[in-house]
Amino acid sequence: MRRLEACLLHPKLAKHRPMIQRLGIDGMSSDESDYGELPRNPPARMRPPRYYVLQPLWRHPDLSAFLETFDVVYCILRRLSINRCGAYARLRQQSATTVKYSTSKAFVPGLSVSTYSANWLEGRGDVEFVVFPSSEPYSFTHDPEVIRYVSKSYLSSL
Repeated sequence: MRRLEACLLHPKLAKHRPMIQRLGIDGMSSDESDYGELPRNPPARMRPPRYYVLQPLWRHPDLSAFLETFDVVYCILRRLSINRCGAYARLRQQSATTVKYSTSKAFVPGLSVSTYSANWLEGRGDVEFVVFPSSEPYSFTHDPEVIRYVSKSYLSSL
């Protein structure tokens, strides 16, 4: 929902709206908190919880990086809006050591072949009948203006 809202609020992200809609819930990552470390690490109780991203096994790493930009733009736009109610989205981070993967078997069929992890596709015997990726690649790139927007907002927060 946040990523779709970012598409609606930032004009340079609008062209990606159909892809965000197509990905839907099954195309998004989940997360896990560090709550389990609290009994072993009492100082961790003094800070906000950390949420680590769990990547869907089927999703290409380029798509994951592409989606992170929507999260950042959403947070920037959320901070700039004075009429917002409710809590901010929780901040999620990548694991510092390795990519963590979700255990969910759900995936989104019929997307561009560039959306899927090559290793995941190779390990499936039902690609043509169940996954049926389209051969047309999707460009997981952002307009330079979006990158400048994110960079400028980050630098001004320092």
